Amino acid sequence: MRNINRAGIGLAVGGLLVCIGGPMHPKGSMDSLDAHMITMLESPVWVVSHVIAMVGTVLIAVSLIVLSRSLEPRTLRPFVAVTAVGASLAAVEYLPHILAVTELDQLRAGEHAPITQTHELIAALSGPVFGFGTALLAVAFAVTATRRRPLWWVIAIPAVLGGAAAGSAVPFVLVTRDVDMTVLFPGVAGMAIWFVVVGIVLARRSDKATTPPPVQADLAVA
Repeated sequence: MRNINRAGIGLAVGGLLVCIGGPMHPKGSMDSLDAHMITMLESPVWVVSHVIAMVGTVLIAVSLIVLSRSLEPRTLRPFVAVTAVGASLAAVEYLPHILAVTELDQLRAGEHAPITQTHELIAALSGPVFGFGTALLAVAFAVTATRRRPLWWVIAIPAVLGGAAAGSAVPFVLVTRDVDMTVLFPGVAGMAIWFVVVGIVLARRSDKATTPPPVQADLAVA
């Protein structure tokens, strides 16, 4: 099994896990940003939902790193590399994100919560890089496609809309302190859907190939 095939499977499985972990994410109170965070941390599914999404994000990051070395045309590789950096940062960010549950008492008392602040700091960087990186990568796939280009543009829609929303979420929340801005976070689902579709396409193409030429962005589901 070639690296491209494995990368495709990794993207598909990773995206699927994010799609599973995302809907499991606790719903927080909309009374205030602090209340929103506290009520989510009080949920018994906080840890498991984030662990599932973290594993999925790790798979996406590793798969993108593989593709950044082999995807054709080469003009796509910088977009893949940037998205891989964003996914890697997002995977790392999940650790303090999950461990924030240990600071529940401090947050209830309004005290200093360094793990939670670390999570916010990393997310302020990983969110935009991963979100907008995925959106640009989806557009780059569509632009460089030489077959079924309209289909690639359709496939790009959830990645572009979801990536823009998810990429804007943390900066907007941290700057405005407006709890209503948290509605942008589910945009990650659009990104995950795109990774699932692209992963399946890459994996199927690799399976059918008899020689190992670089995978091109004009791949389409047969």
